[in-house]
Amino acid sequence: MRKKQTRRTATILGLLAAPVALGATLGTATASAQPWEFGPLYRSEFSGESAQYLCSKAALLEQTSRAIVIVPCTQDPATGNWYRVVFNPLGHGS
Repeated sequence: MRKKQTRRTATILGLLAAPVALGATLGTATASAQPWEFGPLYRSEFSGESAQYLCSKAALLEQTSRAIVIVPCTQDPATGNWYRVVFNPLGHGS
């Protein structure tokens, strides 16, 4: 019984690790990309005068809902927009 539970836990952790690793890679490699969503993994972007503030507020809200912020609010130097990459198993929160 214990072996079965250990195997199930390892499988679930493996399934969760794949999108997190993908998000970390895509998030930093595509700094100038547009917002995208792949299941529970997404990249949000903010522009304008209050973009940094909005990005930070959204990231804080997602953390309180147990989402994992993979790439924190970062400014894209090419566009001046702020973006973040998030893994949220409950769905896109913002």
